[in-house]
Amino acid sequence: MLKKPILVVTRRLPAAVEVRIRLHYEARLNANDRLYTRDDLVAESYGADALLITQQDRMDASLISRLPESVQMIATLSVGFDHIDVKAAEARGITVTNTPGVLTDATADIAMLLLLGASRRATEGQALVRGDAWNDPRPRSCWDGS
Repeated sequence: MLKKPILVVTRRLPAAVEVRIRLHYEARLNANDRLYTRDDLVAESYGADALLITQQDRMDASLISRLPESVQMIATLSVGFDHIDVKAAEARGITVTNTPGVLTDATADIAMLLLLGASRRATEGQALVRGDAWNDPRPRSCWDGS
């Protein structure tokens, strides 16, 4: 039987994602969902093949130099990777990956929301409702004599 690679996951993820991770990896999940200290992350990494981090996990050259030799990959659950010293990882032979297209659909959705909201004067309507100044715009007075 093949041994599963060991993956350190620094933050809690949706349950379905964690289930899938467990299918393919020997997972070291962060049960408390607290941001690991630098020392905690190094300790969790001993014997691990890869790290799955988030943008809150700052991987500077100093921290990367402390990672065990077993770590071969740092995968970040983010579009950007400015929180990782990629040159320091490269110097150690550690591959860095990210999720470049993860926000494409969400960005398009928000752009459409803003366009529709602007064209339908949604901000003005929202302010009227929140300020309890909304008047029913239906033309019922024309139809029922009120």
